[in-house]
This record gives sequence, C-alpha cells and structure tokens, in this order.
Amino acid sequence: MFKYAHSFCVLAQELHFSRAASRLHLTQPALSHQIKKLEEEIGCTLLVRSPQKVMLTEAGVILAKELAVALNQMSNAVQQAQDAERGESGALAIGYCELPEAGRMSLVIRRYTAMYPGVDVTLRKLSTNDQVVALASGSIDVAFLHPPVNSVELMIRSAGDEWMVAALPANHALAALPTLRLADLKAERLIVCAEETGAFMYNSILAAFGNAGFQPRLREEKNSWHTMLDQATSGLGVALVPQSLIRAGNSQLVFRAVDDLNVKLETAIATAADSSRPAVSRFLEVAGECLAKMENLPV
Repeated sequence: MFKYAHSFCVLAQELHFSRAASRLHLTQPALSHQIKKLEEEIGCTLLVRSPQKVMLTEAGVILAKELAVALNQMSNAVQQAQDAERGESGALAIGYCELPEAGRMSLVIRRYTAMYPGVDVTLRKLSTNDQVVALASGSIDVAFLHPPVNSVELMIRSAGDEWMVAALPANHALAALPTLRLADLKAERLIVCAEETGAFMYNSILAAFGNAGFQPRLREEKNSWHTMLDQATSGLGVALVPQSLIRAGNSQLVFRAVDDLNVKLETAIATAADSSRPAVSRFLEVAGECLAKMENLPV
C-alpha cells in the first residue's frame, strides 16, 4: 500500500490527474494505474472520476488524512535514522571523574553539543575503576578517566596532564614561601588520595618522598579531592591535589608548587575498543580538534 501512498496523497491535494502527475513526474496513465492498484489492494473505491473533476469518496477522504500523517511519521523516522547513522542524533553517555576541567571536558562537550544539538548528552560522575566497568557494560559511551588503566578492551587517548600541588591553610607557616620542596613537608601530616582508589597516584607520591630520603605521615582520603581541600582548610594537614583545583577559589587556602615532587595526574578519553557508534566517533573527532587547538598542534 505504501508504494502508492504518496501518489494518492498528492492526487488528493490536487484533485486533478494532470497536475498531480506533473508534481509526481509521472504520466497520467501511470498515475491512474497506481491509484487503481491501490484501490484493488485495499478493496475500497477512493475516487469518483469524471471528465470535469476528481472527487474523493468518504473512504478516500479518511485514507488521505491518515496516510498524510503516516507518511510524515515515516519521513521523520527515516530522517532520524539517517541522522543517527551520521552521528547527528541519538544519545551519548559520558562518564567523568571529579575534575570536570581535566582533559578539557567542559570545553569539548560544549563544542560537541553546539555541532550536534540532536544528540542527547548525559553525564555520570564515576571513579576511574567504575568507568572502566561502565564502558565494558555499555552503560556509558565515553569516559574521562585517569590512567594507567589495565584493560585491553578500551581505546585510550591522552587528553593532557597536570602537576600535583600542595594546598595548605592561608595562615600556615609554609604559605609565606613562593614554592615548596618535599623536605619542607617532612613534619606535616599529608592528605593524599587513598591507595585503594588511586594506587598509581598514591605510590608515585610515596616514591617521590622516598627519593627525598624520608617517609611522610599520610592521611588517606578515598572519597574526593574536594574533601581533601576541606580537610586542609580545617587544619588537618597539607593536601596534595591536582593543579586544576586551584580554580575552586577557596580563600582560606593557598596552593604551592612542590618543585621536586614531579608527580602528574594524567587524564585520558576512553571508549570501548570495539565501539562503532557514529556519535562516539564524532565526539572523538571534536575532542581531538579541541585538544589540538589548546596545544597549538596541527589537527
């Protein structure tokens, strides 16, 4: 029936075979044949023909009205399918850790949604370990996480790194120094990312102090970087946190580089290695362009 539906709807609008045939780029006999086949297929008389005019029967009026709606829905469905094939519609679930500015995530997402407004983007805040699981299960499509990640099922793309710095109360004696060295922190309680939630970061910090010749006094925090800032604000220790947290704007804290710490937090954009979704591919293209522009590299 749908084979001739469009022809019938055009004829119903024109009520004139010659004009309808012209719009359809058909001959009049070909259009008459299509309408006859449609009537035979559905078992209804749709038109009353006369040399002077064409009139719709009651069945024809009803069919023309309903077919117009159905054809519009079909056209929309085809358009949506084509948009999805090009990565211009559908949904994209993005996982991220606590630092939304790591990997220029906010910038990338703003650019992506401006270019592909038809894609429904959702964000899920998850730890790196949980993002790996979510990518494997398909509950997220893209992850902004912190390597190293031990998974052959993921495709990892570097998105930048940032130095770890010391956050301490503004009235702390060390706040008067423009930069710090590890030896300056020997007597301090240090608030660090817990080993169970960030083993690589934890061990890197521990190794740096070992190279400096002493073992630090550690207070491990397994919930969040911002909780570490709260603890430092409360005078419970000096927190070692990523540099991007300076933007948090806590007036009760000062942030100081630690010259010989030499530990960075890396950020990467990860996807499932076998992902073939166009929306994911488009997101990675946008991310690559944004990051290259930020680094003044050729795209």
